[in-house]
Amino acid sequence: IGLASEPRGAMELLRSANKAFARFITSDVYTRLAKLGLRYEDLYIETADVKLALSRLPKEALIARDQRLKRAMDLSMKHKFLPDDVAKLHLEQSVTRSYLTPHLEAISQAKKEKFLAPGSLGTSGYDWSP
Repeated sequence: IGLASEPRGAMELLRSANKAFARFITSDVYTRLAKLGLRYEDLYIETADVKLALSRLPKEALIARDQRLKRAMDLSMKHKFLPDDVAKLHLEQSVTRSYLTPHLEAISQAKKEKFLAPGSLGTSGYDWSP
């Protein structure tokens, strides 16, 4: 009986250690982004979907993103960071604030609907219901 519960206990221990490590890494990434004045979504690789989402942003949001990226590159080239008080404020207010996710979700949903639409390549036309 004791042996059967040991793997469960070990798995729970690994799960909790994994969660703690993930929280540590996430916190570290957000702190580093704040030191450069970036948001998490500023680092997305510009795939076709991300480019489409960027094209849907208001002009002001796109300009703000470009300015954040330019400032981060400038700070990086100078081997400097934002002042601690500014970085702390940025960390508290905007590092995790989403500006692309709603657009990316809408694009993903539109793709799913198009894929599953009658007559599309995503459906065979065969009714699989019992």
